[in-house]
Amino acid sequence: MFCKAGMVKAVCLMFFMGMVLFVTGCADLEVLRKENQALTEKVSLLQQHTEELMKRYPPEGKHAAIITPQNKTCIACHKINSSALVMEWERSRHAQNGIGCVDCHAAEEGEIDAWKHMGFYISTLVTPKDCSRCHGKEYEEFSKSHHSKAGEILASLDNVLAEKVIGQPTNNADAVNGCWQCHGSIIKFKRDEHNNIIRNGTEGKPVLDPDTWPNSGMGRLNPDGSKGSCHACHSRHSFDAKLSRAPENCGKCHMGPDHPQLEIYKESKHGIAFAANIDHMALNKEGDWVLGRDYSAAPTCATCHIAAYMTPRGVYKANSHDVGERISWTLRPVVSTRINLVVYEDGYKEDYPETKALPDIGEEVQTTERVLQGEEMIKKTVARRVAKVVTWQERREKMKGVCRNCHNETHTNNFYKQFDSLVELYNEKFAKPAQAFMKELATDGALNPNAPFEHEVQWVFWELWHHEGRRARHGASMMGPDYSHWHGMYEVAKHFYLKFLPAVVKAAAQKDNATKEKYEKKIEQLLMQDEHLWLKGLSPEEIGILKAGYKERYNE
Repeated sequence: MFCKAGMVKAVCLMFFMGMVLFVTGCADLEVLRKENQALTEKVSLLQQHTEELMKRYPPEGKHAAIITPQNKTCIACHKINSSALVMEWERSRHAQNGIGCVDCHAAEEGEIDAWKHMGFYISTLVTPKDCSRCHGKEYEEFSKSHHSKAGEILASLDNVLAEKVIGQPTNNADAVNGCWQCHGSIIKFKRDEHNNIIRNGTEGKPVLDPDTWPNSGMGRLNPDGSKGSCHACHSRHSFDAKLSRAPENCGKCHMGPDHPQLEIYKESKHGIAFAANIDHMALNKEGDWVLGRDYSAAPTCATCHIAAYMTPRGVYKANSHDVGERISWTLRPVVSTRINLVVYEDGYKEDYPETKALPDIGEEVQTTERVLQGEEMIKKTVARRVAKVVTWQERREKMKGVCRNCHNETHTNNFYKQFDSLVELYNEKFAKPAQAFMKELATDGALNPNAPFEHEVQWVFWELWHHEGRRARHGASMMGPDYSHWHGMYEVAKHFYLKFLPAVVKAAAQKDNATKEKYEKKIEQLLMQDEHLWLKGLSPEEIGILKAGYKERYNE
């Protein structure tokens, strides 16, 4: 009996334990099922998010190059003779859309730069007019921009320094390798004694003048009449968006002692943020690149000057190839002025300093334009009718729209107050007095206006405004304190007092003693003004504070 009862109890116990395990297992399975379902949903959401990111920030090299029949021979040959060039093209958006060598280099029979090669008329040169076949809007924007006029430096003192002061009658290598590589050359061809273009080989390839090409200058003057070189910013043959958006791209030209924008940018909070967060800048994004939507880590040159940005009303679509649209001061001349913009009915634009009276809407104005005639740049007078006027305040407001993506109104307005004050300080204390001295010396015959670098005072004056003064003004415009002060206003002040004013007297003395005495008296009167009285010495209180501070800090 006991054995049977024990067996029954054992069986019941085992059954009970089995039921417990079964129920527990079912519960565990239900938990696992729910966890699996939740995980599946998360993976699905992650996949959707990844697909959205892939659309927004597509990876490089995602499509194979499309080689059309007309480009097949070009690719086959150049892959052997210039393989890196082909590799660059293969990863371009051009290649992914079947746009190849012939599409860009095609020329018409009879064009000055055309030659027949492998059955096609082509040109070595690809000009903005060629690019306009596909990029018409960009061409129109650029051709009316300040950048397109960069080649007009050929008629400036900068070019006089390179060609005359530094160069030789038979060697202008400094202009070729320096000025023209940024500003642009006049593209010319080698010619024979009858002025005919020299052509080489059985194909009759025209020989480009090596003094004028290769050249990717921003304002290059091309044989077809167009101005500029698109690959100044959009480097061939990959034409990466990330290159044109990166500040280093602008730094090819915007750097150095006379306009150190790249160095100033790197010093600024903006440049520091860019360097630290470059992976978050979406530089390679295809299509629109919008501050406040596609990236937020830092602004670049392109961000502030030409790119789109978010506003409370949505995306502000920028005039993407006119770099001067948002500039309210000109920081280039001896004396800075705020600049208005006059736009004519044909799209031509002119900056009007605030010191120059603005024309009325609809008024006909005689404008002066520099154009290419043959292989020479000439001035051309064109009557144009005014379509609209954009004030310097309106230009500044467009720039402020960029600022407001990260900064409030107080921050933005106070920055501009600081910037404006520095420019006005430079203008009033140093630039205007120095300019007045130079003009009067010329009027008095102490300086020859046809010899701009004959006397020491002319060199000192040049560097005072063209180098040191620009550095100070640009430093303030882009939040570069070291360039505003030590590389800028400190140098302006030191050279104004210790070099420029003595050089004024020296130049006057070369005329005659009476002229020398006249300028000594004028300088004496200038230095009696309140802002120059520091030369007579600081007050005892000011000296005491300085000495005490130095003693406390250095124990000397």
